[in-house]
Amino acid sequence: MSDHYGKGSIVYKLLIVLLTAALIGSIYYPKKLWDEEARNTQICRYNMENLHNAELQYLRFHASYTDSLDELINFVKTDSAYHAYVDSVFAVPIARFVAIFDSLNQEQVEIDQFIPQVSPDDSVMLDSLQRRIESITAEVRILRDRLESLREFLKTHPCAPLSTYDGALEVVERKDFFLQYRIIENDVRQGKPDMAMEASQNVHNNYRKIINSLKATIDNLDQIYTQVDSIRYCPTVRKPYILAVIDTSAIKYADVYCPIDSLDIARVENDFMLSTIGALKIENHGKIQGGEKSWERGPKR
Repeated sequence: MSDHYGKGSIVYKLLIVLLTAALIGSIYYPKKLWDEEARNTQICRYNMENLHNAELQYLRFHASYTDSLDELINFVKTDSAYHAYVDSVFAVPIARFVAIFDSLNQEQVEIDQFIPQVSPDDSVMLDSLQRRIESITAEVRILRDRLESLREFLKTHPCAPLSTYDGALEVVERKDFFLQYRIIENDVRQGKPDMAMEASQNVHNNYRKIINSLKATIDNLDQIYTQVDSIRYCPTVRKPYILAVIDTSAIKYADVYCPIDSLDIARVENDFMLSTIGALKIENHGKIQGGEKSWERGPKR
């Protein structure tokens, strides 16, 4: 009798384990599929934006668009004139930015040497420090505007290294960047040179972050050419994007379409694991038509 109940207990325990595993799977498997498709949607739209940017650059050098995906990607990868153009309009000015910020960082070293010499009662030296700080922060604000302007241009190129560039821009756009200079001035006026030097060290750290991000951007500029192959296919269905050119005497457009069609949607709907178990549904990720991104339109009325 005990063997009978013992075996039954094992069967019940095994059944509970299997049901628990099935329950967990029924929760996490659909979530995994949904999360993956959400990422694929983002990647697909990123790819279409970059292909559209590639078309804009193709137009610059050929006075026309192309509806050949291979030709477009080959242009970005191999066109020496385009590569030289990218170098001249981005690598050269960014290198100048690096030199200027490095020079400002050296000026900060001079301020470090000046701080211990300033007495809170010496109005002449305090005014000199104030004028110097105002001159530096005014120059940084001009540099910030120039960095922002260059970014607007950089983002029109496919696979541009915006993340590294934004690392520099994010620092110089922070209020904290300019606040450190105010702290330096106020602490010196209050006879707190140690605290002023601490704020100055924060300024040095900010300059290093800006310089390193700008140098990384220069190093990563070639990803414009090397990563373009990765934007050829929609990640959900692994099919190439569709290009269409509208070129009349009045208007020129290069449109980019996600390749997901009704057959792809039906394939997922008819897949038991994907549709029934995973509750996955896919849809076309959109298009860029006439320069307008379909996913950025307001809700239909």
